[in-house]
Amino acid sequence: MTTPSASPARPGTRLAWRPLQRSTRVAIIGALAATVFYQLFLLNPAYRGPGWLWVTMLAAEGLTALHLVGTWWTILAHDDRSEPVNATVWRNRLLAGGEVPSIDVFITAYGEEPALVRRTVVAARDMNLAHGTFLLDDGDSDELRRIADEAGVGYLRRAGGAHAKAGNVNAGLARTDGEFVVIFDADHVPEPNFLISILPHFQDPDVAFVQSPQSYTNNVNLVATGSGEAQRIFYELVCPGKNHFNAAFCVGTNVMFRRAALDSIGGIWTGSNSEDIWTSIELHKRGWKSIYVPQVLARGLAPQDVPSYLKQQLRWAGGGFEVLLRGRLFKRGSGLTIDQRLQYLFCGTHYLLSMAMLTFMLFPALYLLFALSPIRADGVVWAVHYLPFQATVLLVTWLQSGGFKLSAIVASIGAAPVHLRALGGVLLGRPAKWKVTNAGGDGTRSLWAVMPLVALLVLNVTAIVVGVLVMADPAPTWLSVGWAAMIVLILGRMILESVTGGRIRHHAAPPTASSPSDQPPAGAQPRPVAAAA
Repeated sequence: MTTPSASPARPGTRLAWRPLQRSTRVAIIGALAATVFYQLFLLNPAYRGPGWLWVTMLAAEGLTALHLVGTWWTILAHDDRSEPVNATVWRNRLLAGGEVPSIDVFITAYGEEPALVRRTVVAARDMNLAHGTFLLDDGDSDELRRIADEAGVGYLRRAGGAHAKAGNVNAGLARTDGEFVVIFDADHVPEPNFLISILPHFQDPDVAFVQSPQSYTNNVNLVATGSGEAQRIFYELVCPGKNHFNAAFCVGTNVMFRRAALDSIGGIWTGSNSEDIWTSIELHKRGWKSIYVPQVLARGLAPQDVPSYLKQQLRWAGGGFEVLLRGRLFKRGSGLTIDQRLQYLFCGTHYLLSMAMLTFMLFPALYLLFALSPIRADGVVWAVHYLPFQATVLLVTWLQSGGFKLSAIVASIGAAPVHLRALGGVLLGRPAKWKVTNAGGDGTRSLWAVMPLVALLVLNVTAIVVGVLVMADPAPTWLSVGWAAMIVLILGRMILESVTGGRIRHHAAPPTASSPSDQPPAGAQPRPVAAAA
């Protein structure tokens, strides 16, 4: 692959990554050794517990190890190359007033708050370089039509709403003709330099799309901070490695497409609710390239309440499982390279980790209530093998990402039952219906949304009480009690977040986006647009 991951930062734009540290490489090597050490311990027949429980643990730990090794391999492939000279030359020509190819900017909307949409519309309109801006309204909102008219941008509305967001974008493609197409979700506000930072990467005619990170600004409570932190780690650690393998995929927003590439596959993919990753797969199958630019060029809003967050996770997990189970990634003649197949495979195994997580949350209760353990070993032997593995896993993430927040762990564990539900839906051919995530959240309070977590919490609290009362072997009992107590604390925090509607706020106030004027700035040269109903 000749196209790079790294590119020079533009004024006013922060990088979403830092070069892979030497310490991280050393930590990954140590983590691989610790993983092998722990797996050999689990496979040792001398420590095997009841057969069915031992096999269950092997499956959970094996899946975890497989995904971790794949993730570390991806991180080690971190692409630090500078952008091609041709891209820099083209950018300099554009900055000097050179000819700009036709660009259509789409903002997809369906029921979002008008003020939120207005902020994105005006910011997109005011981006540097001539372009046309279109508000694609799938919600038939006269208020959004008024916002578009006042901002002087195009307004496109369609009937029926077929294929949700993918259908909305395809309808916009059918009514515009720009050589390049940019897509923003309604809550992602672009920087003025988005186009000038992204467009030059299309100097390679084989590049189908260029993706930039998602970055959230509303870190006001556990859900918003946890989901934002998880995304930050993904975009900082994983995406630069995927770029090395020409396997960076579209995430649905903050992306620019070459229209000819989309035309070659009939537009945005409509056969799945996860239209973004499936569109990427189809393009890669046909030999198109993708580029990940690790610059934060747009800022959006994370869900701020648990129901909104779980709704988002249900859709994302369903898409990952569809790719895993129905993507035919290893079909001969698919057009994908081995590296690309593996990278798409890891998208699905990421959500399968929730199955392993749920399994691990049952083990302490099984021991405390029924004296069942998958491993027959005293606490010291187990700790000697397990703790180095767990410590090095955390160390790798900590070193490269500059630390991480516990809220990301809480949010991830809290979403595990929803991921299981998504897997069931895909296996039964009943994937979740597409719904817009309530960006920013509306403070919905719900106990029902976290009932599986309540059941797990009650199970582990009961196990702690029973285990302490009937303690037969103190060492493994206290180890299991500590494990169960940690689970209770994590689940309890997520449940509390849900029943309070995310109203337990962090001390820091969320950054507020600027409120740009509805009038185009002096000297702006927008590409002419025509409003259409």
